[in-house]
This record gives sequence, structure tokens and C-alpha cells, in this order.
Amino acid sequence: MAQRILLVDDEPGVLEGLRRTLATRYTVEAVLSGAEGLKKLELSRGGSNPFAVVVSDMVMPGMDGVEFLAQAAEIAPDAVLMVISGKVDMRSTIAAVNTGRLFRFIAKPCSPRDLHAAIDAALVQYQRSKAEGDLLEKTLTGAVKVLAQALAMASPETGSRTTTITELVAGAARLLGQSHSWELRMAARLSQLGLVSIPSDVLQRVEGGIEGSAGEKTMYRSHPLVARDLLADIPKLERVAAWVGGQTVDATAPPPKADPDPDPRTELQRQIFTVATEFLAAKDIGEWPPECAARLLVGGRYRPEVVQAVLKTAQERDAVPDAISVTINQLKVGARFVRDVKATTGAILVRKGDRVTEAIRVRLQNFKTYVGVVEPLRVTPPNETF
Repeated sequence: MAQRILLVDDEPGVLEGLRRTLATRYTVEAVLSGAEGLKKLELSRGGSNPFAVVVSDMVMPGMDGVEFLAQAAEIAPDAVLMVISGKVDMRSTIAAVNTGRLFRFIAKPCSPRDLHAAIDAALVQYQRSKAEGDLLEKTLTGAVKVLAQALAMASPETGSRTTTITELVAGAARLLGQSHSWELRMAARLSQLGLVSIPSDVLQRVEGGIEGSAGEKTMYRSHPLVARDLLADIPKLERVAAWVGGQTVDATAPPPKADPDPDPRTELQRQIFTVATEFLAAKDIGEWPPECAARLLVGGRYRPEVVQAVLKTAQERDAVPDAISVTINQLKVGARFVRDVKATTGAILVRKGDRVTEAIRVRLQNFKTYVGVVEPLRVTPPNETF
């Protein structure tokens, strides 16, 4: 797929000349103002083919190049930004470098050869930066996935809750066109991280609706803040940490104070995650998904389409198709347990609703060999996960 170049210049003749020069080798879009340029960047944001390079004039009416590039850097953090200008002002150039991550300054007039060379260099920089970012994202995602599986093996209760949140978030994200968000996946998988600080017997009592002490309730309600503090210092997870720290854990308590994101897209993702945690908290007190949805729609705290998307996912998740009986050796990754898996000692090894992972299969095999597991197991067929 050809990389896209965005040109911004307030002089129509100059803009058309630049467009013609570059259109022979690149996919080019040209606009006459910074405001139009920002709209173009917003429209391409999160898409499959965003702008790779942005080339802007410096002196423009209304919004100059400094202001445009500063905002462009926020909207399109991966794009490589350049200035092409015939009026060199040192102060404004320094400001553009400092606020807009300027890659190169090109003086007008510029020969086609030099312009092509500058764009080629910018595209190399874009590909290098994108490859490094993709590698970091995949590494981080893989590490978090392993951590979530390790937590599930250590605590079936934690694993069950993580699975519920992950699938509610995944279903709603697909319905609302947000499946591309790696931050949503991270938040879902890390949402129950703080539960490692709570003794298993306390967690079982709280989740089972058994009246515990005031100290136990306080301990349980603080687990999002424990997770937030653990995640806060990890690069690229600042927003994930904030979402996890603001999740709902008690449907009977006053709702947490909303901290909306000024960016409409990330605010939509934050709401998907938070509403999913509301549904999990409602499950703890025996509130049915439709009742939870009706409660959340009152007061306008959440967008109706988000509540409806999570509700639809919850109802589809609860609509268990024909289950089958299998042995541990027959388990397939992606299948869902429709009843708790227990050791012959009575200990719960995997909670109802959890999906089979490779780690869970290994754990059950080990328990079967050295302790004993009650078989057959009841599962549904494998299904795509988030």
C-alpha cells in the first residue's frame, strides 16, 4: 500500500506545483490551510493507511506552520513532519523543531530531485520508527498475555474475572469499530492485576456475596489503585494505568468520578472498558445484564451505544451453545468451560466461563498426573478471543 503524503500551503500555485512534482512517485493529498490539514489527519487517524509524511509551509494566515505542526504531532504521532518555506525566520523555525518534532527544513525554491530525496528520507524514517513501534507493541502485548495467564494459573478467581472483562471489552470493541486499540486489550488483561494483593479466601468471600468485614471490603475496593500504581511507571502504559485505576468494582457504591479523555476516540475506548467493569461488578451482586444496562443509561455518564454494545456481548456470552464432554487430553485452546473444573480434592482449578489456554491445559495435565482431576470436563467449542 503506497504511503500517503500530506501537503499544506496557502498559495494555490505553489501547492499545485508541489503536488504535481510528488504525485508521480507518491500518493499525495494537498490542502490550503492548517485547519484543513488537521481535519485530514483526524480522518485518517486509526485507519489502515494513515499519513506517513506531512509537509507544511511555515508562514500561513490563521494557523501558521508552528501551530499546525504542534497539533499534527499530537494527532499523528507516527507521521514524519517537515517544513518547506521560502521565508526563513529563526525563531519560528526553532519553535517548529521544538514543538513539532521537525524532521527536515526545505528551503523554497526546491528542485524536484532534492524534494524527492527529502521525501524518500522521511519515508525511511517513518518505516524505521513504525517497525520499532510495532516490535515494542508486540513484545509488550505478548508479555502482558503471559502475565495474565500466569495470574489465572495462580488464582482461578482472578483468571475468571480477567476472562470476563477481556471478552466483554473485545465484543463491544468489535461492535464499535475499536478492535485496533492495543490499549483496550492491555487494560482488559491487566484490569485484575491488583487482586494479587488480596488473600484468596477474602476474594472468594467478596465475590461470593458473603458479608465480609469492613477491612476486607476496603481491601477489595482498592485493588484498581494497586494495579494502577504497579503500571503507572511503565512506558506507553500511562493511559492503561489510568483506565485500570478508574474501573468500577462495587455496583452498590456511588459511581467513581468520571475523568473523561479530551480525545473523542480514546474517550470511547475508556468508556468501553469502564462499562465492561460495571457489568462485572453487577454480576458480583447478582444483577442481570439488562438491569445493569438500564441502571447505567440513567444520568448520561455513559454513551448509550457503549452500554448497548457491552450488553449485547454479555447476552451472547451467556447464551451457551450445546456443550460437549471432553477429557483433558481432548481440550482445545479457545474452548470455554461451562462448569468449574475441580481437582479430586475438591479444589477449584478453573472457573466456569474461562477459556482454555495452553497454560491452562498444561496445568490441568499436571494436576491430573499428580493430584487428580474430575473428568469429563464440560466445554463449548473454541471461539475467537480478543
